Amino acid sequence: MAFYDNVEDIERSELYKLFAGLFMNVPSDELIMHAKEVLQLKSTESPQQIRMDFENIFLRHDLHIAPYESLYNYPLGDRPRLLGHAAQDVQAFYISAEIMMDEEINFMPDHISAEMLFMSYLIENDMLEVQKRFLEEHLVKWVPEYCNELQKHVGTIFYKEVANILKEFILSEHELMSE
Repeated sequence: MAFYDNVEDIERSELYKLFAGLFMNVPSDELIMHAKEVLQLKSTESPQQIRMDFENIFLRHDLHIAPYESLYNYPLGDRPRLLGHAAQDVQAFYISAEIMMDEEINFMPDHISAEMLFMSYLIENDMLEVQKRFLEEHLVKWVPEYCNELQKHVGTIFYKEVANILKEFILSEHELMSE
């Protein structure tokens, strides 16, 4: 049950959920059509082409562009690795907000979809200060760079547009929250 009624917050929350869905699983026809409509994408690829691109980028190990913060945001002198410092820090954010990852969600805490869903939760529960901190300490530190990498490797206009819009959305959110 959401506690917010501000139209802008509802839209922000829904955008975070949409982005989470686009990186979570192979997208359904319905999700693809919804994303094209909401994000006003110019992509003309078929749902099958988009699903094939998702599988090539996120599921094949030779072209795997892993959507984990620990691979992009790590302490100076450390190296990128799964379940690194960022994953532990993100998990601490989840605990401080008194949420636990659903055992059915098969993601590490710093997966882009988990972080997007967390932001949606924070918006829905009017946790503005935690939103600001999470954007500052996590999302803005890695999502723009990840989106740049994604744009280099995806094969569809659909995911190029999604990456560009997500990058701009996170930078815009950060700028607005910093005012």
